[in-house]
Amino acid sequence: MSQTNLNHLRNLSNNEANRITRESICTALLELLKTNEFKKISISELVRKAGVSRQSFYRNYNTKEDIVLEIERTIGAHMIEKMKDPDYINNPKKWFIDFFTIVKENNAAVTLLQKADLFITIFEKIPSYIESQIETVTPELHYSIVGSMAAVHSIARDWFNNGMKESEIEMADLCMHYVIYQIGSNVS
Repeated sequence: MSQTNLNHLRNLSNNEANRITRESICTALLELLKTNEFKKISISELVRKAGVSRQSFYRNYNTKEDIVLEIERTIGAHMIEKMKDPDYINNPKKWFIDFFTIVKENNAAVTLLQKADLFITIFEKIPSYIESQIETVTPELHYSIVGSMAAVHSIARDWFNNGMKESEIEMADLCMHYVIYQIGSNVS
């Protein structure tokens, strides 16, 4: 095997090891949050629970807040990526259904984001993306979009905190009422 191939294989192995380490740390943090407040969890406790060294932790993260931010970025990027799909552009209700499905499927991660007061950051990126898809954004439309995303955040947070009893379709219908009709009334 050539040196180039060996180096590539080593990089893949390092990348895989880092991925597993990150997953272990994230899983450990989610487990610890079941019985501890986020701010009271130490790095020592976290790495012990994850079964990794402090060095491995610091190779992947600077602080435990970085773990939460990574989760937030991953879920937020997933939401924005879904919005780019033409099926969602032409059928926003489908996006809302999938959004509530993602929240439900990522129950542990959303719990972590909520405990770290970062669940709202997912919604802060969406208005910019929506506005980038509209030819002319008036101040009224801008504030309608921002307000609508704040409403969706409140709806999703309340739904999540109350045990997600309503179906994803019911929640999508509710969001369609508050968001699409509000924004639509301000598009000229």
